[in-house]
Amino acid sequence: MAKSNRSITTGRSSSDRFSGRGSFSRRKVLSEKLPEQVLPVALPEEHSSGRTFCCTGRRFFRTRGLGHALARVIGRGRQDEHDAVDVLQRRRPTASAQDVPQVIEEVPHMTDDVAQRSEDVPQMTADVDATIAEDLGRDGAEGSHADEGFPGGPRDPSVLTSFAEHVAHAIWIGQRPELKLVSHGRKVALIGRPVPTIEGLVVATRLSLLIECSVVTGDPGLISAFVERWHRETNTFHLPVGELTITLDNVSSLLHLPISGAFHSFEALSVDKAVFLLMELLEVFGEEARAETVRARGAYVRLSWVREIYEMRCRTRRWIVAAHAYLLHLVGWTLFSNKSATNVHVVHLEAFRNLGQSGGYAWGAAALVHMYDQVDEASRITTRQIGGYLTLLQCWTYEHFPSVHQCVTDDAYKETSPRASQWLITKAHMKGIIGASYRARCDDLTVIDVCWFPYSDHRGVRGFEMISSFQGQLRWGPTLVTVRPERVLRQFGYIQSISPLPVSASLSYDDIDDRWMHFSDHVVAAGNLCVVLGQISADYMEWFFQISHPFMIPT
Repeated sequence: MAKSNRSITTGRSSSDRFSGRGSFSRRKVLSEKLPEQVLPVALPEEHSSGRTFCCTGRRFFRTRGLGHALARVIGRGRQDEHDAVDVLQRRRPTASAQDVPQVIEEVPHMTDDVAQRSEDVPQMTADVDATIAEDLGRDGAEGSHADEGFPGGPRDPSVLTSFAEHVAHAIWIGQRPELKLVSHGRKVALIGRPVPTIEGLVVATRLSLLIECSVVTGDPGLISAFVERWHRETNTFHLPVGELTITLDNVSSLLHLPISGAFHSFEALSVDKAVFLLMELLEVFGEEARAETVRARGAYVRLSWVREIYEMRCRTRRWIVAAHAYLLHLVGWTLFSNKSATNVHVVHLEAFRNLGQSGGYAWGAAALVHMYDQVDEASRITTRQIGGYLTLLQCWTYEHFPSVHQCVTDDAYKETSPRASQWLITKAHMKGIIGASYRARCDDLTVIDVCWFPYSDHRGVRGFEMISSFQGQLRWGPTLVTVRPERVLRQFGYIQSISPLPVSASLSYDDIDDRWMHFSDHVVAAGNLCVVLGQISADYMEWFFQISHPFMIPT
C-alpha cells in the first residue's frame, strides 16, 4: 500500500496561529453560528503589560507588545459579567534571583511500582545530578517566600506542593538535560504475530491490537517537553492554556484496549516466588528459572529468554504455555515496559494464569496506571530517563497538539484500526521535524492550537464510554493513581472552571475496586457545555496562573 509523506502541520506564522488559519482538519466547533462579539480579556491596570488577548466565537487573536511576567494574579473570587472567556491575557514570568521558598506541605509518594528493581539490581535510570539536587534544596531552604512563590510560578503553592523537587524548577534555572527514552516499539516485531494455533487465545485477552500500534521511533524532545509539564498532585500537564491529561477515553481510542473490567490484584514478588511462577506457567526447571533471575538480577527475566521459551513450547505443541510466554513478551515490550530495555517483571505473568479470565481485566486502566506512574517519576529533578509505553504518550500529543509536532500519517490507515497506528513514526519521517524547539512551541500554545476532540471521525468505531469520566483511584496490583477529570472538563466538552484542591482518599483495595465497579456513582458532574471549544470560566486563567508554572522559558 502506498504511504503518504503528507505532513499534518507545518510551521505557521503567529498570525495564522491566532487567526485560526492552518488549523487541524479535525478541529470542529459545536455550533455553526458562533457569537461575533469580541471579548478583550485583560488583567487589572496594576498588572497590565500592554498585551491584550481578544476572542470571538470564530477566532482568537492577540495584540502586539508582550510584557513581562504575571507577577501576582489578583483574587480568585472576582466575577465577570460574561459566562466564560476563551483566552486570557498571557503574560510570562521572568527569571528571578529570588530565593525559592521552602514548601511546607509534602505530598506522599505513590506506592512504588512492583516492576521496579530491588536494591541489588543496577539502577537503570541515569545517575542523579547531585549538584543540581543540592543547589535546589539549598535554594528552597534559604528563607521562606511563601507569599512570593517560585520564580516563574507557582505563586500560590497550595496545589503544586512538591514543586521544589519538580523538574520545571531545574529547567527555569537552566539545569535540566533532555530525557533519555527507553522505547521498545521496534522490538515488538521480534516475536512477530502469534502462531495460528494460539492466535485465538491471544485475541481473547483483548491485547492483540498492541502488536500493530507501537511507535517504532521515540521522540525525546517531544516527550521531554510534555513530561516537564506533568505534575503528580493533579496528574495533568500544565500548559499556557490550562490543564490537559491522558484520559481513559484516549487509551480506548488510541490503543483499542478495554477500559472497563476488573483490576488485577497481586503483591510484590520475591525471587523465590518468581521462580515458582516460572516453573508453573512456563514449565521450566527450577534450576533454569533461578539461573534466569540471577542473570536478570531480581524477579525479572530477559525478554530474549521469554522468546526462546515461546519458540520451544510451540515446537513441543505446548500451546497454553506458549500463549503464556507470548503474552508476557507482549506486555513486557508495551504496557509494562521499564527502563531496563531488556527485562520484564515476572509478576505480570500472573495475569495470564487463567487465559479465560484475562480478557476481563481493564487493560486500558492498567495502561493509564503505568503511564501516570512512569511520567510522575520522570518529572522529578533527579530522573534522567523515562520508561513505560511511550506510544501512548507520544501519540496522545500528536492527536491533541498538531501545532507542536510535525508528523506524518499513513494514507492507508483505516478508522477501524487503533488511532495510534495511523502515524508513520520512523527515523526517515522524524528527520523532517524542523523549527522552534518543542519547549518553545509548548510555551506558544493558545486555545485554538489544541485539538480538543481529535476522535470525532473515530466514534463509529470506539464510542465514548461513561466510565471515561470516572473520578477517583485506579490501581494495578499495589500501584495506585488518581484520575481527576474535573481538572480537564474541556476534554469532555464542558466549560472549565476553578478546580478544587486535589485530595486523594485513603481507601482499601476493596473500596477502590468497589467504586470502580460502581463507576456510575463516581463520574464527574456534568457542567455547562462549551459553546466555543476550550471554553473557560471568567476567573479560571487568573487562578491557574497563580497556582501553576505555565511557561518553561524565561523572558
